[in-house]
Amino acid sequence: MLTVGAILREPLETTLRFVSWYLDAGADQIVLCFDDPLDPAIEVLRDHPKVRCIRCTRSFWINLGCRPRTRFTRRQNRAMQYVYDGLTEGWFLNVDGDELAYVQGRNLRNLLAAQTDDVRSVTLRPAEAIQCPQTPHLQFRLAMSDEACERVYDDLTPFMVKRRGLSGHTIGKTATRAGLEGFQMRQHFMQGPDGERVLDQVLGHGEGAYVLHFFDQGYDVWRSKLEWRLSSRGFRENFKEYLRACLEGPNTEDRLREVYDRLHVFDDDQLRLLELLQSRLEVRLNMAGLVEDYFPGQLAQAA
Repeated sequence: MLTVGAILREPLETTLRFVSWYLDAGADQIVLCFDDPLDPAIEVLRDHPKVRCIRCTRSFWINLGCRPRTRFTRRQNRAMQYVYDGLTEGWFLNVDGDELAYVQGRNLRNLLAAQTDDVRSVTLRPAEAIQCPQTPHLQFRLAMSDEACERVYDDLTPFMVKRRGLSGHTIGKTATRAGLEGFQMRQHFMQGPDGERVLDQVLGHGEGAYVLHFFDQGYDVWRSKLEWRLSSRGFRENFKEYLRACLEGPNTEDRLREVYDRLHVFDDDQLRLLELLQSRLEVRLNMAGLVEDYFPGQLAQAA
């Protein structure tokens, strides 16, 4: 039994990709907590036999001990704890709407079912999507060493090395067995009463198991979120200072575009370097075709 849970506020296309992916991965149940109670995806998904839609209304949050304006990560943890506590068997995978668990040549459900009884959790390390317009296949970067960071990012290394060459999280996401009492749901793992991180089995490049993280959504989205990230925890402090200097200096937009391109857009030479450093993953999948298989005609309507 595999249950996948997420709280999300995404475009319909992204939500349908998420659901299609996990149905194809063998999920028995997908529980979606919609941060927007009026999300149009609810009408598309609510009658699907393997999808449970929860509208995150004000009363829903109050019942969980928080409010709609409570910090998102806290609400996320409360919502996923609520879903987890309702399970009596199997595995629970806690992911975001832009994260897809990927196991090369295998099925996620079967991978989890093969774990021995003493394994409480399986964590998948992240592979982070990068922009490569010259190739038709999805490209991802993997966590890398400090030395590899220097070769890839040069003078921008100080902004990338702490997260091992990634812009998003480096821990990954975790599937946890149902029934752990007294444990608390966190973004990346379950936490025990004594603060223990439940990270029994950690899989990554060596095992061909990842969580594909579509952290970057292109320059326009990156630019639109820049001010918010500068005022939150979206960037590390040294990177915030660098970006503020770009904003306050001449040729602001050109400088920001250059920073974005150097961190997120990779040409063929850079892809070969990632390959040499064992920090590249290529995934050959027809995402649109997958969504069409499960939800015929819906992508065209969402466009």
